[in-house]
Amino acid sequence: MMQKQAARTAAIAAFLLGAAVGLGAVSQVAGAPPSSVFNQRAGPLPNGELQPAVRLPQIRPNGLTVLYAGHSFGAPFARNMTEVTRLAEIDGHEQRVVFRGGANGAPQAMWEDPEVQALIKEQLNDGAVDIVVLICCSEEFLQTDFQRDQALLEIVAYALARNPETRFRLAMPWEDYPNEFSTAAAHRARTDAAFPHYQLLAESVSAASGGAEVLAFYHGAAIYEIRSRYEIGLIPELTGLIGARTSSVFADKKGHAASMAQDAGTLIWLNAIYGFNPLDLPPMNAYDVDIRAIAAAALSLVG
Repeated sequence: MMQKQAARTAAIAAFLLGAAVGLGAVSQVAGAPPSSVFNQRAGPLPNGELQPAVRLPQIRPNGLTVLYAGHSFGAPFARNMTEVTRLAEIDGHEQRVVFRGGANGAPQAMWEDPEVQALIKEQLNDGAVDIVVLICCSEEFLQTDFQRDQALLEIVAYALARNPETRFRLAMPWEDYPNEFSTAAAHRARTDAAFPHYQLLAESVSAASGGAEVLAFYHGAAIYEIRSRYEIGLIPELTGLIGARTSSVFADKKGHAASMAQDAGTLIWLNAIYGFNPLDLPPMNAYDVDIRAIAAAALSLVG
């Protein structure tokens, strides 16, 4: 039994250490042009294509200042937040991004790099950040059998020293190289197994940080939900697992999210940051399927 558990832990760690190797290092703050498909085509959550058959609730949360520090399996969703909050009629959202590709975008790697640490501190120093979003997973967390992440604790402590009301979100992405898995169920198995450990990490960081709000969320579940529906023919407009952004689940063999996956995942971020139910957004006709329902289904499966 111990050998099986060790093998399982090693498999999860091997995936998470290799996740999301990607783009070069940049730092982006609010106002910089997003790299997402929001501004590249008239498809995802488009301004002109909204069909608001029902109105949103009259009481809406105030816009927040959010800092995302991480890699490319999180950056597109962060950059989409300004637009999706506008669609949700949430005023005043400010998005800040500090980006590093691949394993360099994990909390430990970012905090141990003096240049990147300085960029993160620069974004926090004005005390205006309401929520910090970081993404799985630091090497120490994996090497200690999901028990400890000192860099994460230090980032949380620094942010709280600048703004004691800062809240934190820990994002769980999806596994890379989707072609290596024959089905969506096989693709998601290791991250599904890892997510409860990630939730426990959030609880332990909160306890060690004076009860600060630290919550884990699983936007990778939306990407798996799209792959699952694609495989059984429920999304006819998607014609390939990997290929063109407008007609595939993934944009490349590494597994970066294509357009529909980005948009559905963005709704998970909206829920994690604002508590906004995807089904409370106005209907959208950018796709033949309802991506609000896809995001809601993903949320229901992971609790």
